[in-house]
Amino acid sequence: MKTKKVKSVLLAILSIIMVITISSCGEKEKKIQDARKQQNEDLAGKVNILTTDDIEKVSGISGIKLVDKGSISGAGGNLNFATDDGKMYAMLVLTNMDIFDQWKAREMYTFKQLSNIGDEAYSAPGGGMQFIVFFRKGKSVGSVSSFINLETGHPYLSVEQLSDLARLVVNRM
Repeated sequence: MKTKKVKSVLLAILSIIMVITISSCGEKEKKIQDARKQQNEDLAGKVNILTTDDIEKVSGISGIKLVDKGSISGAGGNLNFATDDGKMYAMLVLTNMDIFDQWKAREMYTFKQLSNIGDEAYSAPGGGMQFIVFFRKGKSVGSVSSFINLETGHPYLSVEQLSDLARLVVNRM
């Protein structure tokens, strides 16, 4: 019981760190902050660059819903996807080349370069568990992230599934 509680707390902390890492990239320069504010707009209901159907087809689960930015804990992307019981499941962030370059240059952030996703793509973060795929097509940049399932301790979506979602986004950019 105690081990399960400790594991749950550690996984919650890991999920929070993931959200902070994604949302804090690029806050060093005012130019980057301003660009990010404009590009980090809540796109729920405005674009079909990534849909609940896409998430459900790739993941094999049903009941995924699009939630507004800030409506639940962790919903900080341009598009935020949650389970039917209100847990964050996945997130899409669209940004600019300055942020992409920062992600690439960040020590131990990138894990592996991925092929067949736009012009350039990487899994992240470095270490034992990857739950982000960030990519670019020309100067259009984005990332698809999976949240951590606190019951299993693993991301809801694998790097392969995130890569499939990233390919869909790239093809729609």
